[in-house]
Amino acid sequence: MRPGYGGDRPVEVKVSMHINDVVMDGFKPVLTLTMYVRQYWQDDRLSFQNNDSMPGRPISLSGEDIGLIWTPDLFFSNLVDGFVQDIFKDNVMIRISPNGRVLSSQRVSVDVRCHLNMRYFPADTQVCSFNMESYSLTTNDIALLWMDGEPISVDDDVSIPQFSLSTVNVSTSQQMFSTGSYMKLAASVAFLRHMGGHVTMFQLPSILLVISSWISFWIPVRLAHARILIGILLLLGHVALSALARALLLSNVAYMTLLDIWMAIDTTLIFFALLETVAVVFFHRSHDQMSSDDGVARPDGGAETIPMTDFVKPEHAATGRKLGGMSGRMDLISRIAFPVLYFLINIIYWPYLSSLQ
Repeated sequence: MRPGYGGDRPVEVKVSMHINDVVMDGFKPVLTLTMYVRQYWQDDRLSFQNNDSMPGRPISLSGEDIGLIWTPDLFFSNLVDGFVQDIFKDNVMIRISPNGRVLSSQRVSVDVRCHLNMRYFPADTQVCSFNMESYSLTTNDIALLWMDGEPISVDDDVSIPQFSLSTVNVSTSQQMFSTGSYMKLAASVAFLRHMGGHVTMFQLPSILLVISSWISFWIPVRLAHARILIGILLLLGHVALSALARALLLSNVAYMTLLDIWMAIDTTLIFFALLETVAVVFFHRSHDQMSSDDGVARPDGGAETIPMTDFVKPEHAATGRKLGGMSGRMDLISRIAFPVLYFLINIIYWPYLSSLQ
């Protein structure tokens, strides 16, 4: 029976934890913790401070002796898997003070469900929570509380790849079920992602591909095949890079992330650069065709001049010169417009990404 059973006050159990190992994948909805879970309560039935035959120091119990006294029946409500560490022996200890104060300590490893929000990836912050409740005792029998001060501490040697542990928050609440009202202890741990590796692996190559697409603006229009080939190869390369990022990192994410938005913007800019090349080649070919029709030149068959001015069509000649000049102006404008536009996108995107950290 619990301490004070039959009275009008529930037994007060205070909980604290010391986390000495954390495994956080960052792309799987599971958080693995190895920690010491400590519970404190008062059981006057175990007091021996007035017993002269007992020593005046605490008594420690382990192994089968633990089953001789009452202990809280706490459990993790969002547990996926877990166990008590049992190398050599079960890592469980109970210490009873002369005044009846009881300390229970267990070294456990638990996998708890962690719902990930990847919308701001790679500058995201993931918050994982784990909850503890009493399985059979309602609020009439047990009052669960966090230990005063700092109830959850983290070992200084804890290192998490891709993340840094930001904050740890605790709260206490009540939940009503059909079997009664139960106390719940909730703890949330915030993990701040290190985005440097993802930026280097995906976003930096994406930037280089966009800048490389501007090379076609400087290639003479007579080398149309080279310009179009460069644009198509860069576009296919960037699509492959975007697909690789999705396949390796975000295969289980159904919605768009910041990385997807960045990749989509860069893909669009490369595609527009390819469209500009196609337009320039079209206007240049139209100019050559009109010039050929007017007897000015025939690129396929060499130069051929027709001296009979009766066959010259001035309106066609003017249109051909206009189209030829337009292709040159389009390249000139693109050499300035594309870098300026991309620069503006970067000065908006990167400060916003940094502000999320």
